Amino acid sequence: MKNRMSTHPHHSNPPVLPPANQFTIFVIDDLPQNRMILGKFLKSAGYAVVEATNGVEALDMLREGAVRPDLIVTDVEMPVMDGITMVEQVRYLESPVAIVPIITASGNADEDMQRDALAVGSDVFLTKPFDLRELSREIGKQLKRARRNPARDTSAGSQAGGNRFDQGVQVNS
Repeated sequence: MKNRMSTHPHHSNPPVLPPANQFTIFVIDDLPQNRMILGKFLKSAGYAVVEATNGVEALDMLREGAVRPDLIVTDVEMPVMDGITMVEQVRYLESPVAIVPIITASGNADEDMQRDALAVGSDVFLTKPFDLRELSREIGKQLKRARRNPARDTSAGSQAGGNRFDQGVQVNS
């Protein structure tokens, strides 16, 4: 029987870049089941997906250039660094990623949380569990806006409230 295992460790392989016509979405959530469900949904829609488990990990990846997302979807309530603080710090990066559209989400959202998220630079605030059609619309709208106007338009922020998953899939907060 022929040995089909590579002699090179997997971590020595360079990261695979998505095709030029594929958008990359950076998903930041501390709950593995949320990342898995959202990742599957986004991949089935044709997006490349990169994940982080909290704001510090996400910022490190962005600063190091380990990820160059076209859009970020982040939870608010996470350990180590919450999503609102992370969004604020992303907007201060001296990098093209500072103008990437950001969708912030929480299952425990109140008006103050929504206002705070939008005030620090989130483009959209959604409630979880996500309404998948609304999430798809917002992703499409934000990607189109970013392509039409690469300079950040801070007045473009919108607020959207989610209903429930249309397909019976639920993302917990």
